[in-house]
Amino acid sequence: MSERANPLRRWWPLLGAAALGLSAWGGLRVLNRAQRYARGAVQAVAVPLASGLRSAVAASQPGGETALLRQQVALLRLENASLREALEREAPRDGHLVFPDQRLGKLEPCALLFRDPATWFKGFSVDVGSDDAVRDEAGVLNAYGVVGKLVGVGAHSSEVLLLSDPSCRFSARLARTGLQCVVSGDGRHGCLLEYLGGQDDVRVGDLVETGPGSRSFPSGVPVGKVLRLARLEEGLRLQVEVEPAAPLDQLSGLYVWQGEPRP
Repeated sequence: MSERANPLRRWWPLLGAAALGLSAWGGLRVLNRAQRYARGAVQAVAVPLASGLRSAVAASQPGGETALLRQQVALLRLENASLREALEREAPRDGHLVFPDQRLGKLEPCALLFRDPATWFKGFSVDVGSDDAVRDEAGVLNAYGVVGKLVGVGAHSSEVLLLSDPSCRFSARLARTGLQCVVSGDGRHGCLLEYLGGQDDVRVGDLVETGPGSRSFPSGVPVGKVLRLARLEEGLRLQVEVEPAAPLDQLSGLYVWQGEPRP
C-alpha cells in the first residue's frame, strides 16, 4: 500500500514510541504508589513494635521493675503520713485542742448544717444550740484556729458569723510583741487589724492570736498571720491585712468553746 493510500503510515513509529512511553510512565506511577503503601505498612508495624521492645527492655533491666514499685510505695507512704498528720491535728487530745500558746478544753463538737451561697463569706448554720449548753457569742474554731462566733443560738441549731465578716470583731494581739489590737473581717477572704499606729512594730508574717478581753475566746488561739501592711495618713495609721489560720472554705472539725473568757 502506498503512502498516498495510507497517509498515517509514516506516523506509526512515532505513535508506537508514544505508546511505549505512556506505558512506562503508568508503570512507574503504580510502582511509586506501591512503594508508598509498603513504607506505610512497615511504619505501622515497626513503630508499635519498637515501642513495645523499648518497654520490654526497660522492664527487663536489672532492678527496673523493683525501682518502679519502690517509687510507688514511697508515694503511698507520703500520702499516708499526710493523712495521719491531718487526722491527728483535727482530733482533740484528751478533749483539748492544743495551740502554741493555749491548750483549749470545754469544747462542744458541731457540724455544718447549711451555708447560703448568697452569704457565703458572712456565715453558716451549725447543729448545736442552747440544749447543748452553748451561748451567744461563743467562739467557733477548729484545729487551725478561729473560724468565727455564734450570733444566733436556737434550741437545736445556731448561726455562725464568719471571721471574714466585717461585723465579726474581737480582741487580739501580736504573738511576737504582745501588742494588742482588734480583729475585724474584710468582707472577702480574710480580716484586718484595727487600732494600730504607724509607729507600732508589726511585720509581715507575724502571728496574730486572740487577746485578753474577748467574750468569745480565751487568749492564745491562732487567728492568722500578717499578709501585708501599709502606712496611711502620712504614716499615722497602719493598715494590716491578715490571712486566717483556719481555711474558711473547708469547714470541718468544728467546735464551740463553752468556757468563760479570762485573760
